[in-house]
Amino acid sequence: QQPNTVVVVVSPGAVLTPWRKAVKSVVAAFMPGQEYGEAVADVLTGAVGPSGRLPLTFPDVENEVNFTKAQWPGVGGFGIFRTATYSERLNVGYRWYASTGVQPAYPFGHGLSYSTVEYSALAASATQVQFKVKNTGAAAAVEVPQVYLRFPEGAGEPPLQLKGFARESLEPGVERTVVVGLNDRSVSIWDVGVHQWSKVPGEFGVLVGASSGDLRLNGTFTVADPESQQLV
Repeated sequence: QQPNTVVVVVSPGAVLTPWRKAVKSVVAAFMPGQEYGEAVADVLTGAVGPSGRLPLTFPDVENEVNFTKAQWPGVGGFGIFRTATYSERLNVGYRWYASTGVQPAYPFGHGLSYSTVEYSALAASATQVQFKVKNTGAAAAVEVPQVYLRFPEGAGEPPLQLKGFARESLEPGVERTVVVGLNDRSVSIWDVGVHQWSKVPGEFGVLVGASSGDLRLNGTFTVADPESQQLV
């Protein structure tokens, strides 16, 4: 067996990778275009550093989320006439993994470079999340830090929600301050009673990292209750 094997996966979406620990690395090319060969060659030779991030989760086993037939592909008919019930509600994709603690093969937002990046100095409020990233390796890197929020208990929301990200090109040794903006929508849920977005008061958790499964920094901020503000 060749220990330095690199697998290039060409697929329209997530695939199972039971062989991943037996290879040196995996390149997820998804559905590449005309210059696919040139692009992959540049990444494999190091002419260009890999900088993509997974827009979905790669599961560890088939039907890892335990979908029932009622959820998918649906019941009570044939083909497009089936009825599918979304009983998972808001816990879709990486939110399901965060709510259950199940570890996938590769989490949402995952992606590596030829260097290492350190996160530090988190400062968060209801309007922005600020932190620092530093390239601590010997090669240039493109880092994509991601900002997730955890809503207050009682809001009925998944435990992890992506609210913003940045893309930073870092030469070796370079440290940069990153600011990801938040707005009222970032801390709101859909109120079915009034049919509009409503801000949720309380303490929010802030988690920053390289993927939904690699969270390096955590903090909090508080959204004031509008009714208590009116009473002051």
